[in-house]
Amino acid sequence: MSQSVLAGSIAFMAKIGIYDVVLPFLLIFTLVFAFLEKSKILGLEVVKHNGKEYTYTRKNLNSMVAFTIGFFVIASAQLVRIISEIIANTMIIVVMGVSFMLAVGITHTGQKEFELEKGWKTGFFIVAAIGILMITLNALGWLAAIYDFLVNNWQSAHVATILMILVFVGFMIWVTGGFDKKSEGKKEKKEE
Repeated sequence: MSQSVLAGSIAFMAKIGIYDVVLPFLLIFTLVFAFLEKSKILGLEVVKHNGKEYTYTRKNLNSMVAFTIGFFVIASAQLVRIISEIIANTMIIVVMGVSFMLAVGITHTGQKEFELEKGWKTGFFIVAAIGILMITLNALGWLAAIYDFLVNNWQSAHVATILMILVFVGFMIWVTGGFDKKSEGKKEKKEE
């Protein structure tokens, strides 16, 4: 059976390295450049024009640093493999979230704008964060090692101590109301 034109073009792009070199480079360059622009780590540039001062980020430095970091990343085949695996598996979580929203949207009346309540948002964030953490650990090859350690040492004092600490921290967060009280206190101080 002959290959379609579109499948052939995708195979050609894979052969010339679009997926192994160009796309990972663009992803890393974009993320690092956006981080540097937002954080202004490399400083600001003040330009005077018609008696007014304008402040800009140092785009030339930000782009060169992002460019260099992007090349360092694509120089390592292992980093590219890890990034590709993490992105591909994270998309599964995104598709699951969109599918859930579609399923909930079917039962929505449409009288008000659809919005998840705070508890649901927090729950979905925690599930997504745990999922992405597990995907990352799996891509690094650490998830199997952690699982084997837990299974082989389930009865040991090490695992019991770690579980006890996690339970205590979770209980303390629950009793104190989590992280919301801190942010509410800051808001009240700002209003005064």
